[in-house]
Amino acid sequence: MSFIKTSLASVSLIALGAMAAPAWAQDAAAQAGSADAGQSATAFGDIVVTANKRSENAQRVPIAITAYSGEQLKALGVTDATQITQQVPGLQLNAWSPNVTIFNLRGISQNNFTDYLEAPIAVYVDDAYMGSMNGLSGQLFDIQRVEVLRGPQGTLFGRNATGGLIQYVSTDASKAELNGYVNASYERFNRRAIEGAVGGALAEGLRVRVAGRVTKADGYIKSAAALPGVFDANGQDLGGENGWALRGTVQADLGPNGKLDLWVKHSEDNHVATGGYVFDNCNLQDNGYCTTDAAGLGNGSGGVINGITGAKASPFENFSNTPGLFNRKTDIFQGKLQYDLGGVKLTSITNYTKLSKSYQEDGDALPVTVIVFQTQARYKQFSEELRLSGEMDRFRWQAGAYYLDMKIKGHMATIGAPAVGAALAAGLPGVDPTIDEDYDLHSKNWSVFGQAEVDLADKLTLIGGLRYSKDTKTVDYLSSVVEGGQSAPIASDESFSATRPGASRISHGDVAARVTLNYKANSDTLLFASWNRGIKGGNFTLNGYVTADTFQHKPETLNSFEGGVKWSNPTHSVRVNATVYHYIYNDYQTFALIGGVPQVGNSDAHATGAELETFFQPNRHININLGATWETSKVDVVQAAGSQYLSVLVPGASVPKYCTDQNDGTYFCNYPAKTVTGGRFPNQPKFSLNYVLRYNFDALGGNVAAQLDGVWYDKQYLEVTNGQSSIQPAYNVTNASLSWTSDNDRFSVQVFGRNVFDKAFRAYTLNLGPLGTTSVYAKPATYGVSATVKW
Repeated sequence: MSFIKTSLASVSLIALGAMAAPAWAQDAAAQAGSADAGQSATAFGDIVVTANKRSENAQRVPIAITAYSGEQLKALGVTDATQITQQVPGLQLNAWSPNVTIFNLRGISQNNFTDYLEAPIAVYVDDAYMGSMNGLSGQLFDIQRVEVLRGPQGTLFGRNATGGLIQYVSTDASKAELNGYVNASYERFNRRAIEGAVGGALAEGLRVRVAGRVTKADGYIKSAAALPGVFDANGQDLGGENGWALRGTVQADLGPNGKLDLWVKHSEDNHVATGGYVFDNCNLQDNGYCTTDAAGLGNGSGGVINGITGAKASPFENFSNTPGLFNRKTDIFQGKLQYDLGGVKLTSITNYTKLSKSYQEDGDALPVTVIVFQTQARYKQFSEELRLSGEMDRFRWQAGAYYLDMKIKGHMATIGAPAVGAALAAGLPGVDPTIDEDYDLHSKNWSVFGQAEVDLADKLTLIGGLRYSKDTKTVDYLSSVVEGGQSAPIASDESFSATRPGASRISHGDVAARVTLNYKANSDTLLFASWNRGIKGGNFTLNGYVTADTFQHKPETLNSFEGGVKWSNPTHSVRVNATVYHYIYNDYQTFALIGGVPQVGNSDAHATGAELETFFQPNRHININLGATWETSKVDVVQAAGSQYLSVLVPGASVPKYCTDQNDGTYFCNYPAKTVTGGRFPNQPKFSLNYVLRYNFDALGGNVAAQLDGVWYDKQYLEVTNGQSSIQPAYNVTNASLSWTSDNDRFSVQVFGRNVFDKAFRAYTLNLGPLGTTSVYAKPATYGVSATVKW
């Protein structure tokens, strides 16, 4: 009952809702028509995007783009910001909870799980950049469209769009008539959600809209006893949900030439059951540790086991002893001003974001305390973008300036095995130590940019853009090792600066650039070739084992060379988009565990790939979407584990390979291979295939639609260190749904299944070397029902 009350008070998000194929096609056609009135009304898949920061038909933009309207997302069952990956070629997700979300695009990502880093895949929400990795996941509701731009987008979107960007565009308050909807859904694992929106005019030229969503779910990874009577269950099922979000927007007309949009957004996740893993791919030895290769990486391949007994175990059972937790609150205040100055359009986007979170995890997947990780963070962000744009007969341009100020204060505590070496070095026993870390990181960025398009001929257009971006970062940092009431300092920004002056400050400017030549062979064919230079600023690595020399990692630069074609037949019943690309990466920011703690380094790398998207609508009853990717990559060198201390778990047992017994209750392990060379990008399968098959027919006073959709991924490494135990074998995920929508589009019902063949695959893996490989598996087969009422 409390859920229902809370839900109705908050009103919520996007229906897993039913929708007939004609609505899908007509919605896309209507939007496409607004960009090009000459297009056929039977267009399938065309959609208006703002990839060049103005409204254009996606088929006319010389960038590899995948875009979905809100109605299409409903048909795909997308209700979370992270769920778009299956139907976007080259896009993958690396996440084990809402704590940190890592998007991977064409193999480009930042797999570090700490709070203070930024990702190379920029995420924008309603034209504003989200700078915190803590803020990328969240409920997706009342959405107008999602755009995914592959390849560097630094010219118009900034320094951290190295690998591409994802933009979520919410439904605004542009409709004057009273409108809205309510959707409710229920599915396996007691997942229930309610969402809705209502909007309309308050007065002439003044409109509002309020939307929200509430979701609750039980965990799907069940708490279990590793050894009943000795190691019992902790009672916490993992993978649950408990969150709500509310968004309000006001839109005001400023005379005939201007418009102002104001947004207020609030979201919460409270006491979410997360922060635990399964024990994966471990060749368990009599000493209690897993075998490793010469680089200190786990090299097992046997799947999930009970880390106490060594027996095979289910990926959906949790043996941890320490309960995890996750709490997060986010507040966003935003304004967007658009005004026509007479031949020149002014756009101003102002954003203030405040986020706080606390998180605890049992990092070892065992019923004994080997690793416990705790983190708290408070994040604030202010950004302002001013942009001018204009166009003439054969020339279109825009120029602007951008400012971003981010502050994050945090505390981290790493308890157990990763702290042993620091404790011993400080003269402490190393029995149950903790590394405590406090940091205050302040980052400022300013940039100026411009882009111009010149029609060299009726069918030939040259696009050029530049952006100068200046990063300034400073950090206050202190780490200590604590054990048995004693504390000893390990490192600080002051000690690093004494050894290497300026170690606590980064100041760096660089240029992002774009040159594109596109040729419009006819109204339905676009060919393009481009060079893009993407940039991402350097940052700090904060852990108890860094030195003055490893405290900073350098900025990265990506040069991308692309060629592509976008084609459709005259009726737009067939559409084909194809892209080939080659990446040259300088100082690619790599992630590895050094001494059991996270470290970011730099390496050169390169990649070559191709993408294909096809859309086929032979008649009004059938929709077929198919996408495919191919990519090969090479990372020159990645730092490996190096050395670490381990506690003796079983006295008298064999000594782990590459380790020596110190005769003080510890082993010292010194791995001979200090680097890994020639690895592949993480989350980068050589091949992938995504698909949507949809058939609809008129019946029962409306339209019935049956849909099958999903994705197949080839074998891939889940970490850039390419350890044997981080290999994810090839797998397929298939979803199915059956929906009915009334003739007046006011009522709809959908029954659905996700992962209908119950494929077990990993959503996240961390190779801890001799401590094992910890993984989180994505949801098994789920099924449910949803219903929507519109007005």
